Amino acid sequence: NFGLVRPSFLIDNSTILSGAAEALLSCIAVAYRIRLILRERDDARSAETEARTLADRDPLTGLMNRRAFLREAIGQTDPRTLVLLDVDHFKRVNETLGHDGGDEVLRRIARTLCATAPAGALVARLGGEEFAVLTDDAIDLPDTILCAIRATRMPFDIPVTVSVGVESGAIVTEEDWSRLYRAADQALFAAKDAGRDRARCAA
Repeated sequence: NFGLVRPSFLIDNSTILSGAAEALLSCIAVAYRIRLILRERDDARSAETEARTLADRDPLTGLMNRRAFLREAIGQTDPRTLVLLDVDHFKRVNETLGHDGGDEVLRRIARTLCATAPAGALVARLGGEEFAVLTDDAIDLPDTILCAIRATRMPFDIPVTVSVGVESGAIVTEEDWSRLYRAADQALFAAKDAGRDRARCAA
């Protein structure tokens, strides 16, 4: 105003320019912060999903564990078939191969079950050497499983077989599951009593 500084576009508009620069920097800072928040949220979701997956999976075989299996199975109104399997003479397998070898046998059985189970079937390790397959399409499935496991190459080519019990019915409630499981389990023990390496259906 006093003529001490020559007129200049930058000086005359310095307030506007500085405000614009400040706004731009603020936008960049906010965008960066939002990006960090979104990344933290995605990481948290991934961690939660991974934790849930680990909680639902058997750590040895990667199959569903008993809790996840029951959560998915109970509440089905349509009749389904439960195929219950137990490894024959598994104690002898462990004594022959050691526990690491026994664990590998269980993993190979799990892979065989996944390969032979129909699409949409639930496949689980219920505990120990006991497995289960729950399916809508069980035609010839027990015999298919028996043949597939006989043909599966085991560590040191040790022969491994399973006994199978089968029962069908709706699983609307936990009581329905208990009834179905008991019947399939009794059929499984009938298969073992009959000589193992075979399937039996509940009476």
